Amino acid sequence: MTTTQLSQEHKLVRQIHQAAEDFFFLQNRGYPRRSALEWVGNRYRLDHLERQLLHRGVFGQGDALRRLARRSWGIVWPKEWLVVDGHNVQITVESALLGRPVLKANDGALRDLAGQSANFRLTEASSLAIDLVFRFLEEFRPAQALFLFDAPISHSGRLAHSYQQRMKVLGLRGTARAVPVPEREFPYDQAIVASSDQAVMEQASRWVDLASLVLRFSESLQLTEDFSSLILTGVIRQGPPMPL
Repeated sequence: MTTTQLSQEHKLVRQIHQAAEDFFFLQNRGYPRRSALEWVGNRYRLDHLERQLLHRGVFGQGDALRRLARRSWGIVWPKEWLVVDGHNVQITVESALLGRPVLKANDGALRDLAGQSANFRLTEASSLAIDLVFRFLEEFRPAQALFLFDAPISHSGRLAHSYQQRMKVLGLRGTARAVPVPEREFPYDQAIVASSDQAVMEQASRWVDLASLVLRFSESLQLTEDFSSLILTGVIRQGPPMPL
């Protein structure tokens, strides 16, 4: 890569983080999230991917702190019940393995931008992702686990069966199954819920970023962006509100 290309890449990185700071600031001042994102995106001339990075990765301080306060690190699980948002974790791990954009949000969650749920298919990457999930669970095993997959998504039954077989081999108590709406069946107050879905995180008394733990354990995580520093910083600036 030439010096000019490096300079341009650095400029783009700096721009997206400046945009992220403005987006964070506007949310903390009470501006509607959609309007704030549109204003910031237009101001910095962000493309669709860059706007999605902000949308998936930057939240107002109140939302971010509330979710962070419920995060479990998931390292000491011998007496814990782990309930996993199956497709959420599976697709995030696959996205990272395939080199698709993944980000660390300021609410503590690792998220992908693939939008692959509707087009999900079992591939070689799927098998590798399952291998990594169970390699992690073999080292840090919970007392029992429940994996719930979205039945309307193609091959959900086969995916649940693959997880069930791996659990049997590992001797891990629990089950894996496909259900119409997993979010309605999560025991939010009784277990640690593994998901980066915002709605799930808001309902869970404790949640864990299983995809991130799996990828870090296997040394397979390469972040596209990291917004985790946008939380308790000087970014919450004083002064008049920005016009939208």
